Formats: sequence, C-alpha cells, structure tokens
Amino acid sequence: MFSGNQVDGSDAFSGKSVHGDTTWFHNSKRFRPLMRVGFDAGPMRSSYSGIGQYVRCLFSAMFACSQDVEWEAYAPSVSSQPISFHFPPQVSVKASKSSWGGGRIKKDRRRLDIFHGTNFKAPDYGQLHSILTIHDVWLPRHPEYSKKLFGQALSSWKLGLRARQVSRVVSVSHFTSREIQEVLHLSPDRITVIHHGPSPDMFPERDHQKFQEVQARLHIPARPFVLFVGGAEPRKNHTAVFQAFARSPRLAKSASLVVIGEVRSRSASLTETARTLGIMDSVCCPGYVSSDDLRLLYSHAEAFVFPSLYEGFGIPLLDAMACGAPIITGTGSALPEVAGEAALYVDPHDPEQLESEIERLVSDHALQTHLRNRGFARVKQFTWERAAQDTLNLYRDVLG
Repeated sequence: MFSGNQVDGSDAFSGKSVHGDTTWFHNSKRFRPLMRVGFDAGPMRSSYSGIGQYVRCLFSAMFACSQDVEWEAYAPSVSSQPISFHFPPQVSVKASKSSWGGGRIKKDRRRLDIFHGTNFKAPDYGQLHSILTIHDVWLPRHPEYSKKLFGQALSSWKLGLRARQVSRVVSVSHFTSREIQEVLHLSPDRITVIHHGPSPDMFPERDHQKFQEVQARLHIPARPFVLFVGGAEPRKNHTAVFQAFARSPRLAKSASLVVIGEVRSRSASLTETARTLGIMDSVCCPGYVSSDDLRLLYSHAEAFVFPSLYEGFGIPLLDAMACGAPIITGTGSALPEVAGEAALYVDPHDPEQLESEIERLVSDHALQTHLRNRGFARVKQFTWERAAQDTLNLYRDVLG
C-alpha cells in the first residue's frame, strides 16, 4: 500500500521531492530547491599533488555538511588511472572528454547551477554559474619553468580569459589573490579567499618502534634528521637546503637531511646536487612516501625546512605543524600568511642564513618545543570544515 507521503514523487526516506525537472529538499521548517553542483574530480587521481589533496579534502568536507546539494563529479575519461575515492550516494560520477575549458561540450538535460573548476580550468557544461579555483600564478610569473613544448603564453592567456568570464574566482590565500589581481588583471571583488586545511591523516605520532621500521625501510641513518618536502621541483628550492648542509661541517657530521618528493625533475636532480656539493653521505632521498610514513617523519624531525621560492599556499606547513615539526620557512609568497608566528624565517636565496637557523634549531630543544607548541595552536585556525562552509556559502551567494 502506498502512503500519502509519496504523492508527486516524494521520497519519505531521503527527504526529497521531485516535481518535473526540479528536486526539492525539505525539513520541518521549509522547502527549498536542491543546488546542482558539478566539479572537476580529475585531480583526485593524484596521490601526491597538493591540488589532489585540495579536491579530496574540500569535497569530502562539503559532502558531509550539504544535504541541500546534488553533486556531479566530472573526470576525464581518457585517463587510465582510476579515482581511488569512495563517493557518497549523493554524488554521481560522470566522464568528461573536455581537456581545457573554453568550448561547450555535451550537456545534461538538467542544468547544473554551478560548475566548480578545481584545477585552473572551468569547462562549459551549460551551467548557470562557474567557480574557478586558482592555486597560484607561478607559471605565468615564471614561464621559464613551464613543461609545455611551446611555452606558457597560450595557457596563461586562456587562464586570464576564463578567470574574467566565471562568476567568481577562489584564491587559496591573500597572497595569491593579490597575484591574480596583478598578473591576470582581475578585480578584487571577483575573488574570494578560502584557505586550505591540513591533511586529515597528519597528527603527532611519536611511536619510536614504528619510526625505526620506517628508518630501516627508507635507509635513513640512525641520527637526528632535518626534513625537506618538495623534491627536485625548482621552486621548492632544494638547492639552498643542500648548500646549507654543505656549508656546515657540524650538520654534515651530526645530522641527516631527509628529502621527500621526486628525485629528478626536468631541470634538476637531487642526487647530482648532493654529489656536486660532496654531501652524499648526509642526504637520504627515498622519493615519494606514504602518508603514514610522512606522518612519522614529520613527528620525529628535529626541524622541517621549507624555503620555497613561491607558494600559492603551502600545505606542507600545515601538515608539519599538525604533526609537531618545528619549522624553518621562507619570507616570500604565501608562507608567512600560513605559518604566522609558528616558524623561523629566512631569505630563501641565502644559504648562509639557512645554515645558521638550521644549526640553531637542531641544537636548541627549548626552541623546538616553543615552535612545536605554536604550530599546534596555529594549525587549529585552518580546517577543511571551515573551507567547506566558506565554499558552500560562496555557491549560495553566487546563486543569490
């Protein structure tokens, strides 16, 4: 027998009613139409990129607090790498053959209210509004580092054009917002700043037995170590860290440098830099590691060194603070905005200053404790739950 609660296509269990092409969400207070939001889920395929982490963490948090949203996750169908992410029932996954984001592609019968381009691109699916996240303008600023065969000019032009077409741009820091305004000539009232949160699996883990197992497996010497995350990518500035170690016989003798990330990029090699500087015995380069291993490394490091030349945000700083690693970072880009008073600062172009600060921090346990406690307090200001609410509020504001 059918009950009267299911007339007109209502679902007594989900709290949804369907009338024609419009789905409504209802509770004890009111009826309101569901937002239909599509987003670029492609970055979820990457286990190690910061943008991949951004998409996984942000949308996981939004799925958990948005009963009034129907989600559609779009991922390019040309990739052979599956998305290893469990989507909840309110998310439908769709294949997309669009690779950039200017032209129209085949649209669904029911129009999206919003499409959120999470990785510099915002294709046209026939949505009413588009949101575009711009993580940084590193390559427009420094096109010499572009991996594109014919340079960065066309991609930068497309990014600026799309940024001016969309309803709103999300910037991941105030620094990046200023960069977008200057480089892409976008008005500040078109930009909303929404900070990241730390990785959800980053927390203090001072388990010495587990750490010794990681040490043995990754061939890390059994002595105090300094941690660097960023690999050979030029803007992460591993050269300055290696030079700091090479300058200091004290560091080279009593400490190790553990470097996480790609061992070789198109323009640099960690092994070659270490060999050239004569510090092969002091440097351990295991490549990429699991989040469990990275958590243990952060938790046991004497110092985390992150003198990046350019960061739109800098998630490794939050991860280090969440695990209790004392931080030395650079004075430029978004790094001070993220680390606040929970870090020591150096000129990223000055290996001598970096050497001095690493020596000081490694030998001063009171300073380590001071920075560790400040980091624990600082990281609480950045959460994915807050980012999710701010992003949902942005969607609602754009829809009016």
